[in-house]
Amino acid sequence: MPFISFNKATDPLAPDDLRINTSAVLYVEASRAGLVGQTTIHMLGQGTVVNAVTESIGTVVTSIGGMVAGKRHYLAPPPDDGASTVYISPANVSHVRPNAPSAPEFWYVKFVDGSEVRIVGPLPDGL
Repeated sequence: MPFISFNKATDPLAPDDLRINTSAVLYVEASRAGLVGQTTIHMLGQGTVVNAVTESIGTVVTSIGGMVAGKRHYLAPPPDDGASTVYISPANVSHVRPNAPSAPEFWYVKFVDGSEVRIVGPLPDGL
C-alpha cells in the first residue's frame, strides 16, 4: 500500500502533514472558493468529511495516479464557474449507472463504501 504526504490545509496552517493510502482514495476535486486549501481528497469510509490540502489539484492527481477525469453534475445550481472536474479512482468504484432520460445526461458513480458522486455524460474512458 503506497502512502503519500500532503500538507494539511487548516486555519491556521498545521505544521504536520497528511499521509494517505492511495488505494483508499475515492475522488479528488479542487476546493471551491471560500473553502480552506486548494484541493479536497475524498477517502473510503469518511462520508461527508474531506481532507483539504494546500497542494494544487494537478499535483495531487499526479501523485495519486491512475485517476479518471469527469465533469461533476450538481442537482443544485453549479458553482459560478460551471461544472467542476472530479478525478475518480476506478479501483474504488462498485458500479456506474445512468440517470436516463435526463437532459443533460448524467451518471451516478457509486463507490465500494456506499458513497456516490454524479458526473455529466458522456461517461469518461476508464469507467
